[in-house]
Amino acid sequence: MESVERCPRCHSEDVVRIVYGEPTEEMVEESMAGRVALGGCVVWPDAPDYTCQNCGHEWRSAEA
Repeated sequence: MESVERCPRCHSEDVVRIVYGEPTEEMVEESMAGRVALGGCVVWPDAPDYTCQNCGHEWRSAEA
C-alpha cells in the first residue's frame, strides 16, 4: 500500500493510509497490524487520506 513519508505536523514517519467503507476481514487484520486506519463507512468530500500514528493528525494528500 502507498504511504506518505512524514506527518506534516510532527514529521513522524509512522503514517498510514485511511481506508473507508465496510471493512473486509483482511482490512481489519491490516488495521490491527497498524498498516492502515479504518475511517468508517461514510466518506465525505474532504475526508482525510492519511493519519499519523504518533500524534493523531489526519490530512488529505493534497495538503501534505
